[in-house]
Amino acid sequence: MLHLFNPENDLALGAGCRHYTPPPRVSALHRAGGLMPAWWSGASDCILAPEATDSEAGWLEREYGLKTDLSPVGCPRPWGWSADARRQFLAAGVAAESLPSDEDVERMRFLSHRRTSVSILSALGRGDLAGCELKEVGEDIAMTCGDFFVKSPWSCSGRGVFSSRGLQTDVLRSRMAGIIRRQGSVMVEKEWEKVRDFAVLFVSDGVKAGFAGWSMFEAERRGAYTGNVVAPQDVLRGRIGCDIDISGLETVLSRLVAPYYKGPFGVDMMVYRDGGIEKVHPCIELNLRMTMGFVAMEVQNRLSLDRPALLGWEYGDVSAVPLLKPREGFALTLKGL
Repeated sequence: MLHLFNPENDLALGAGCRHYTPPPRVSALHRAGGLMPAWWSGASDCILAPEATDSEAGWLEREYGLKTDLSPVGCPRPWGWSADARRQFLAAGVAAESLPSDEDVERMRFLSHRRTSVSILSALGRGDLAGCELKEVGEDIAMTCGDFFVKSPWSCSGRGVFSSRGLQTDVLRSRMAGIIRRQGSVMVEKEWEKVRDFAVLFVSDGVKAGFAGWSMFEAERRGAYTGNVVAPQDVLRGRIGCDIDISGLETVLSRLVAPYYKGPFGVDMMVYRDGGIEKVHPCIELNLRMTMGFVAMEVQNRLSLDRPALLGWEYGDVSAVPLLKPREGFALTLKGL
């Protein structure tokens, strides 16, 4: 495998262009996390990180015994697929025939749209939980049914998501219109009484989507991601608590996702409270890419932590144990819970 950490991927999907220029802070995160795939790559894998230094690679080997090969060879495996990710591999000399075609990438972009969660919920028989897609800001029922979330079709880590709570109507409409102007539509979803966030991880082989593990993450009330819990799988499953129909979800994802995508992906879920009863929302969104849940699982496998810890990115002063050598103000860290 030839791994590429491209955290700008969801933004590139939203832009829909081949030559995407991310904001400076996202570009800095791309460079700071260039060697992060060392935590999940195999012994014969390589990492596409042209700006990584020998010092950073040496630090990883000294601290954690992780060896890195920066040769641009192997079957391409980015954090996520976009036209811009394809361009980065081509620029590194990867043969076009070993990459998904432009048409394949566009199919993956289509599936990465947040409207896919509506299709998944409908196929699970839970259309009652689904949001709706708006292509213009009109007098839609969603605008008058209480608090709701507004979501950009393509965004990541809870960004591009905001609550209608406390917003004046003209401000709300203006922000929604801005998203529609940039990305063609906007998703509107009811705001549930959230108890805890989690995700179910899958891997697609191009035919079937198979269960890969559990993920628990922390987020602010308005959705911004703060970190993933690193712990053994049985501990995570116990914390989630509620029953989840994995086989039913595998069947749906094998039909809707697997034929068009190979690799790891996650389905974000939520335990919410309805009339005092805890229930599972089985699809908040589909993350058709590598996720921090997979990273947390690999970190646990390599370090065998005795106590749960929180994996996340810190910016500025590092207050926890770094898993990559800090760079440009960013550090991937572990801290106790």
